[in-house]
Amino acid sequence: MPKLTVANLVDRAARRYGDKPFVHTEQKIVYENIGLDPDKDVYSFSDSLKATNVVAAALRDKLGVRPGDRVAVVLTNSLELGLVFTAITRLGAVFVPFNYMLKAEEITKMVNDCGAKVLITESELFALNIRDKANVPGIEHWIMVGPRDTVPAGFLSVDELAEGLSNSRVEPAELEPMQTAAIFYTSGTTGFPKGAMVTSRNMIVTTAISAYTLRLGPKDFCVTSLPLAHIFGFDVNVIGGFFTGASGMLQRFFDPEKTLHYLEKYKATLYTGVPAMYNAMLLFHPEKYDLSNMRYWIAGADAMPEDQKKIYEGFGGKFIEGYGMVETAALISVNIPLLKRAGTVGRPIPSVRVKVMDESGKMLRAGDIGEFVVKGPSVMNGYWGDEERTAEAFKYGWLHTGDMGYKDRLGFLHFVDREKDVIKVGGYSVFSREVEEEILQNPKVLEVALVGVPHPTKREVPVAVIQLVPGQTATEEELLDWCKQKIAGYKSPRAVKIIDEMPLTMTLKVLKRELRQQLIDEGFFQEDKVRAN
Repeated sequence: MPKLTVANLVDRAARRYGDKPFVHTEQKIVYENIGLDPDKDVYSFSDSLKATNVVAAALRDKLGVRPGDRVAVVLTNSLELGLVFTAITRLGAVFVPFNYMLKAEEITKMVNDCGAKVLITESELFALNIRDKANVPGIEHWIMVGPRDTVPAGFLSVDELAEGLSNSRVEPAELEPMQTAAIFYTSGTTGFPKGAMVTSRNMIVTTAISAYTLRLGPKDFCVTSLPLAHIFGFDVNVIGGFFTGASGMLQRFFDPEKTLHYLEKYKATLYTGVPAMYNAMLLFHPEKYDLSNMRYWIAGADAMPEDQKKIYEGFGGKFIEGYGMVETAALISVNIPLLKRAGTVGRPIPSVRVKVMDESGKMLRAGDIGEFVVKGPSVMNGYWGDEERTAEAFKYGWLHTGDMGYKDRLGFLHFVDREKDVIKVGGYSVFSREVEEEILQNPKVLEVALVGVPHPTKREVPVAVIQLVPGQTATEEELLDWCKQKIAGYKSPRAVKIIDEMPLTMTLKVLKRELRQQLIDEGFFQEDKVRAN
C-alpha cells in the first residue's frame, strides 16, 4: 500500500468510511457533471473520492495543470474548497488558498509571488473583492464554482470543465516527504504576507498526532466556521475529517447563534474556533442549548481567558487549547485533558521540540523568558521565493516563532506575548497580552487591544483600544481611571480609545498594525493625548 499523503488521503477515507456522511452544508450543491447529487445537502466519503477524480481530470486535461503548478483558490467555507484541495494535490500540484476578504491588489501581489496561472473562486466574491479580471493580470484561467447558470460570461464553470469526465480515475501523485503540497500565506499583521511552503508530511503528521492524542474517530461530529483558507481550520476540518472519519457541519460564515443551533441539532462532539468566536457565542446564551454531547471545545490562534474556558466546560466537554502557527502546519503544543496546566499553552506535541532562545542564539533555562524556537516534522520548508526571510526564520538552525514565553520544569510552555507586541516603556517591557487580560475583567469591555505608540521621551507608551459590550456605555476617561486603579502604573495604558469594531484578520485576530497606525495618524504621540506619567 502506498505511503499516506494528502494526494491519496481521500482514497483511504473512501475505503474505510465509504457511504458514511462526511460533510453537511448550509445550502445544496448543484452540479451536473462532478458526481454530487444536487438533491442532497450531505455528502459521503465515497462522494468525495468520485468528485475528486472528476475535478482532478478536468484540471489536468482541460487546463493542463501539472505537478508543481500553483493553483490559487479564493473561496468562502464550502464543500468545494476541500474538493479542489484533494483534486489539486492529487495531481502533485500546489494548493494556494487565499483569505476570501482580500481585495484585488492584495491578491495580485500574492498571485505574482507564487506564480499561479489558475484561480478558482465564486461569483459573489469576485464581484465584491476583485471586480475585474484585469485587476489580477497574472491569471490565465479563471474558474468559478457553483451552478453553471450563475457563472458570468468569460469564466469557466467547474461543471463545464467536468463535461465528459464523470467516470474519470486519476492516479494520485507520489509526493516526496519534503515536496511542497500547499502554500499558506501568513495573515500579514506586520507587513506583506509570507508564503509558507507546507508539505504533505507536515499536514499528515500534525493531524495524526492530534487525532491519536484526543482519540478522535468516526463517531465524532464537528461544527466549524473557522476559515478553511487558514491552516488551523483547514488541518482540523479537512485533513482531520478525512483522516479520522469524523463528520461535520460546515458554516459558510461564522454566525454565533447559528453555531449554537447546529451544535445542538447535530449533537456535535467537537467545536473548533478562535477566542473571538467563543466570546461572541457567550452573547447568545449558550446555556439555553443542549450541548451535553460535547467532548471537546478546541481553540487556537490566540490566547483564551481562563474564565471563559470554565464557562464552556460547564456546558459539557473539555476545553482544549493549542498553540501553533502557519509555519508548523498549525500545531506546536497542546493542553490535553489528562496532562494540562492552567495558564499555559500545554506541552510540545510528540516529535516536536521547543526551546527558549535569547537574541544571541543562547538556549535559556526553565523559567527564563525568551523566544520559542521549534524543530520537528511539522515545520515548513521555508517561505516561497524568499531566501532572505527563510534564512532569518531558521537562524541558528531552529524555526523562530516570534513568540515570547518560557518553559517550566515540567515542560509546559507559558506564552507571554508576541515579540512584536511587547511594548518598551522607558526601561520596562510591557507584555500586551497580560494587560489585555486584566482589562477584560471590566464587565463593559468586549474586546481590547493594547498597542505601543511612539513617544518622544518614553520610546513607546501603551494605549488601550477598546470595543464595548453591546448595550454598554462608558467614557474613555472612565475606563482609563478604572485601569489606573486595577493595573500597575508602569504597564497601565496611558490613554484609552473606544471604537465600534476591531479590524480583524481572517481568524479574527486584531490587526494591531492598523490600530497603531490609526493612533499615530490621530496624533496620539503628542503629550496632550498620551499622559506618560
